[in-house]
Amino acid sequence: MFGKQKLSDQFTPLDRAAGAALGLGALNWGLVGLTNFDAVRAALGRGIAARVAYAAVGASAVYAMVRGRQLASR
Repeated sequence: MFGKQKLSDQFTPLDRAAGAALGLGALNWGLVGLTNFDAVRAALGRGIAARVAYAAVGASAVYAMVRGRQLASR
């Protein structure tokens, strides 16, 4: 395996942050679906902070799709 890097070796800190945001967003939506409990709303209320959190998860999803295509084409 001298010439080939592992895929995880190619992840940038932004890739890892986006993955973390996606994971937390997925857990939150899992809670909403299973128990009707929205952890983001419970922690941040209904204000701008919650909207920013939801937007960050959405932006992370878009980033992950674009970055995933870049990494897949290598």
